[in-house]
Amino acid sequence: MNSIKIKYFIILTFFIILSCNNEKEVNVIEKDKMVKILIEMHLSEESIDALKFDEDTLSALFSEKEKEIFEKYSVTEKEYRESYSFYFFNPQQLEEIYGELIDSLLLYQQTFKNEKIK
Repeated sequence: MNSIKIKYFIILTFFIILSCNNEKEVNVIEKDKMVKILIEMHLSEESIDALKFDEDTLSALFSEKEKEIFEKYSVTEKEYRESYSFYFFNPQQLEEIYGELIDSLLLYQQTFKNEKIK
């Protein structure tokens, strides 16, 4: 696992722990929208990881891309983090989200491979 993924995981874990306060109501991003956001996050991460820059530059690029994705889907980073935390603590829903995510990424990968063959 490269360092961008490790940093991303640590930051995400930190936000999950911080958002464990059950007293406040969380405005959860709908599952379908969350899947779309996660698909773009994973695809962006992979394309950025393929670049030949130092880790700081790659991290900055991913951070900017992440902001673009949030803007595209009209969500704030806080809403995303709180929603991810909500789904993290609701494993059945998280499993459904990641099931759709994996299916979509596999379809994307297959489509990409077919395009390369042509």
